[in-house]
This record gives sequence, C-alpha cells and structure tokens, in this order.
Amino acid sequence: MSKLNESQLKEQIKGNHFSNAYLIYGEESYLKEHYISQLKKKIVDPTFESFNLHQFEGKDTSLDDILKDAQMLPMMSEYNLVLVRDYPVEKSKSDLKLLSEFLADVPESTILILVYDAIEPDVKSASFKKIITAFDNAGAVVNMEKRSENDVAKLLVSGAKKRGSVLDMNNAKYLVSVSGNDLKNLLNELDKLSYFAQDREITKDIIDNMATKCLQARVYDLSKSVVAGNSDMAYSVLDTLFNMKEDPILILAVIGGVYVDMYRVKCAKTAGCSYDDVAKHYNYRGREFALRNASRDCANLSENQLRKSLDEIMNTDLKLKSTATDKKLLLEELIVKLILIAREVSYA
Repeated sequence: MSKLNESQLKEQIKGNHFSNAYLIYGEESYLKEHYISQLKKKIVDPTFESFNLHQFEGKDTSLDDILKDAQMLPMMSEYNLVLVRDYPVEKSKSDLKLLSEFLADVPESTILILVYDAIEPDVKSASFKKIITAFDNAGAVVNMEKRSENDVAKLLVSGAKKRGSVLDMNNAKYLVSVSGNDLKNLLNELDKLSYFAQDREITKDIIDNMATKCLQARVYDLSKSVVAGNSDMAYSVLDTLFNMKEDPILILAVIGGVYVDMYRVKCAKTAGCSYDDVAKHYNYRGREFALRNASRDCANLSENQLRKSLDEIMNTDLKLKSTATDKKLLLEELIVKLILIAREVSYA
C-alpha cells in the first residue's frame, strides 16, 4: 500500500480501513504503543480474543510459529491479528525470504503487525530495506519519529485543557526543556502538574517546583554554570547527579553534547547561518530548545574556546574509561578546566 505518517495511520484506524500488514518502528515508543493499542481495540473483539489475537516476542519464538498462526482463519470475527515484537528478521536470510514470500500473499483475513521497540533495527541496512519494501507492497510501513517541539507543546496544551488546567505554549516548551521530550514521561508530568494546579494555570514557577528534571536538563544547568564561571553551582549540580547514582560516563556524554550544540551553533553563526539551519542538518527534532540554549550560552565563547573545551571533554572521557582514578574527581577537574577556558585563563 504505502508508507504512512501518524495522521494517515490515525485516519485508517478511525475509518476501520486496515492494511493486512504493518511494519512499525521509530524513536517514539509511546506513540508506537498507543497506536498498537488502538489497532487491537478496533480489530479484536474481546469476546474472541483468545482465538483471534496472537502475540509473540521475537526473542522467544520462531518465524515458522508466527506464520503458522498468521495462516489461521478468524473465529466469529473479520480478522485474525498477529502481533510480533522485535523479531530479528534481518539477521537471517532464510527468515527474510520466508517472510517476504508470506507478505506477497497475505490472507485477506489476517493482519500482521511487526513492531520494533526494545531493539533498534538498522534502517540503512540492505536487509531492513528489503523488509520495508515487502511490508510496503503488502500493507503499510510506519516510522514513528519524534514529534517536533511545537507538536509536543501543542499536545501538552491540549492535554492540560482536558485535565482541567491551563498551560500556554511557552510554558509547554519550557516543560519539554526541563523534563525531556519522551512523550510518556511528559504526559505523566502533565498529570502531576495538572493535579497540583487544578483549575489554575500551570506556570513556570509550578514547573520549576514540581516537574522532575531529566538528566539532560540537570547537566545543562551544570554546563550553564560552567560557562558563567559559577563553580559553586556547577559542583552543587555535580554532587546532586552523583547522589542520584547517575553514571559518570553518561554525565560526561551529556556535557559533551551540550558543548557540541554550542560549537555547531557558533560555527553556523560564523558562516552567517542560524540555529534553525543547524537543526536542518542534524537530528534535533523534538529538542529544538537545545539549540536555542546553545545560541544563548555560546555568545561569549569563541570557536577556539569551544574546541579546547571539547578536547578536554574527550581527554576526560578517555581517562574515565581507561584509568582507576576516582570518577567524580575527574569530572571535578574537568569543570575547573572548562571554567578556566571560558575565562581565558591558561593552566598547565
């Protein structure tokens, strides 16, 4: 049939116009689960679920067993639904051939859904491209990409209204920057904030006091303090991260990401481009706020300072992974060096 976007899949479900095969993959886990749930509700009569719904975990079964159930006729229903999660079809040429042959002639009463979530397929591999082609010809391929920051913010604004509270677009975007762009987590945060605000507006102060900060937001606070030369605040944030048992290597990776964001924006400005141009060339979908933050924070740093900072981050990464030196001490030393670079102070 075709490659479907989220809106087209929603229209299919709403109109009960189903494809006989769906390949669903992509970054947004919440949306994958949401639409799989909607498909199951529309396709399977709960009374005959034990006969007409067959669910498989890829690591625990064989393709022969899956296709055997996919050949069954439905009982007292229009469709027989076969839902398969994370089956590594692309790792076996024989499985790929067998699946392609089945998809070339899917029974009209069967709907086969193959979803990837726990494992991430290599979408650029020749094998997975063959899977995409087979599902594209037999039914539908759906890539659930991260929603843009604007789309996520609109969802939060609408969600707040349904929950009896008020959230404007600016504060919705701020909530994304604080709690991250994972939709499931954001909706949980919205439940909490709406319950607290009740029929009032969810303000920035409420978000600051009530919302749970994601690791990226906490590390951004650390990096912002470093750029500003506020060592006390930087060390305070680092202490908090260690008290939360965050992985030092992951902390450093996020610090590196913040500096990469600033370096990209700085280079773009030098070339006469904006952070919007950077977003077009790199994957910032759903986290456009990172480039806005970077644009503001790199204002007083030169390209050379940012390069030196990235060199120190890389050196610290090597030490974290190859020496027995106390990991917190290594990160504290990095903070000192980054602050000195920002102040243009030489160190030995």
